[in-house]
Amino acid sequence: MAEQSVRWWRRWSLLAPLGVLLVAAVLQGFDVFREVPKPKAPHLAAAVPDWVPGWRAREVPLGMTESVKNAVVKTLNYDDIVYREYTRGGVVVGVYAAYWGAGKMPTRLVVSHTPDRCWTENGWTCDEMRFRQNVGLAGKLWQPVEWRRFIPPDRGLPTYVYYWHLVDGRVLDQGARFNAIPHPLYWWRDAVAQALRGSREQYFIRVTSNVPIERFWEDPGFAKVLRGLESLGLGAEPAPQAAAVP
Repeated sequence: MAEQSVRWWRRWSLLAPLGVLLVAAVLQGFDVFREVPKPKAPHLAAAVPDWVPGWRAREVPLGMTESVKNAVVKTLNYDDIVYREYTRGGVVVGVYAAYWGAGKMPTRLVVSHTPDRCWTENGWTCDEMRFRQNVGLAGKLWQPVEWRRFIPPDRGLPTYVYYWHLVDGRVLDQGARFNAIPHPLYWWRDAVAQALRGSREQYFIRVTSNVPIERFWEDPGFAKVLRGLESLGLGAEPAPQAAAVP
């Protein structure tokens, strides 16, 4: 009897992973027959202003050479992107926003390009992090932001980071953790959602600075930038969220 139970267990231990792979393959196949909506027209350059009172603004290239720029475009596969830098005195602020229309990019691939993973893989070290922080503009609460402080590979001065990843207008919950390595349950959640619903509309918005971002957040001139970011969905009241995956 015991030997029969062992054989039964071995058989199912082999078949169970194959069953999971088969279900995943079938679910991924659903996406082939789904009509893909068209993305919005380019709009990020209008939302992130090229002129701000009291600040000097400039466009930041995506790469130092054309080949590097083309590689970035191919990897990120975005529909629209803008990256601008604002300086005042010794303060340097970078504002980066990328957009993917529905049907363009799986959520889990966009997650792989957040600072937690992308910067870490390029030698940066996160020495302080805060999750789902409350920020806002003119007394209005925004959707929660991820707060990080990164040290560059040369161990120079830190870079402070705010970032949001919006999916269908809501911040994607990746858990209160540093996501250099994706949480397996969240990864499967996103894979199943991709299979059943297709790639949804997404924004990735990042604000970086060489000083704590809180120092200039209330600056009247910089409010022009913040109003533009708010218009991309940061200021929208988020819908109630289901309980997080443990």
